[in-house]
Amino acid sequence: MDTHSKNSDHSYFASAGTLNNQLTDIHERLRVSAPEVDRISFALYDEENDHLKTYADSTFHGFELLHYEFPLSELPALKICSETGDCRYLNDIPNQLDAKFPHSKWLIDQGYRSSLAVPVFQNKKFIGFIFLNSFQKDLFNQSMTEALKPFLEIIRFVVTSEYDLVHSLIDSASLVHSQSQEHWQESSEHKERICRYAKVIALEVAHIYELDDESIENITLFSKCHDIGKLSIPVSLLTKSSSLGHDERDQLKDHVEKGVEIINKIINEMGSPDHPCVAVLKEIVAYHHEFLDGSGYPYGLTQEDIPISARIITVANVFDALTSHRPYKQAWSVPFALLELEKMVANGKLDRHCVNGLRYHQEYLKKVIEAYPEPDPKDRLDRH
Repeated sequence: MDTHSKNSDHSYFASAGTLNNQLTDIHERLRVSAPEVDRISFALYDEENDHLKTYADSTFHGFELLHYEFPLSELPALKICSETGDCRYLNDIPNQLDAKFPHSKWLIDQGYRSSLAVPVFQNKKFIGFIFLNSFQKDLFNQSMTEALKPFLEIIRFVVTSEYDLVHSLIDSASLVHSQSQEHWQESSEHKERICRYAKVIALEVAHIYELDDESIENITLFSKCHDIGKLSIPVSLLTKSSSLGHDERDQLKDHVEKGVEIINKIINEMGSPDHPCVAVLKEIVAYHHEFLDGSGYPYGLTQEDIPISARIITVANVFDALTSHRPYKQAWSVPFALLELEKMVANGKLDRHCVNGLRYHQEYLKKVIEAYPEPDPKDRLDRH
């Protein structure tokens, strides 16, 4: 894609806020003509796991359903809509939904009586559902949907625009990374593990740092880009079997600022979209080696100057370094690695809540390590 078309695609984001904020604004305008609509939300489809996940809600900081996902395959009516593009109407929710499911029970408990579900597609790919809910029975039908069409089109636009921006950033970073197959192979399992550790931590600290599902999704996805600056470092240095010299350590540390340069170039080629998700990506790349006591690099930030997105990736990164085989050391067990992280908390380096977020999920961490094992250095050398 050329620079001009990228500029056109993402020029909308000159002043866009989070999707939660945009849905809140649209909801306020919609209620002027349709005051019976009490909630707008968007549930994101996770194709890898076949899950629908809560993502954005116009009632955020109200009584929203948060940090929840459910298999689409177990929602037959919605599954059909995701395939046909048709809307789904519910007009007597307490009698139409099974309260044994947490999401159904939540809707009933909140007093919602009717619901409209509109499937959303991006380039013919199903990406999730827009939901409109009302406390009034029998509100939604085809004629009501037609009346709401201008608002539904706006909602669809802001949803697909954000989805496109997030995935364009990730795809651009992946394209840059894939141009060096040696670096790609060296880091592929590491990126998959970091992504899963980041999600676990983000979910655990969400209530402490007021992270909504949109923020958690961005942190999880962009975690894979944290080390993009290592493209500037020879693979021979990244995989060196002996300890590094002073100059080599400095060269390795340079990867953070090189990563910032790469990400800024990608963002500029997209027309410099000013969107909160872009800030999250920049934070992760720039600050994932900072420690709370100021002893990190390259900026020596302390405490509140380090955003929660970067604190999460720092903890995930240190944990992964401890639990991965290296040419010069054996991998630590999960319990021993967590003990080391807790020492770093006691020494004022790591965020205590982020470390606790890992500690609560030790069996899951072991499964991630098994599913995405670090290649034996000898095998890696054979491939090269």
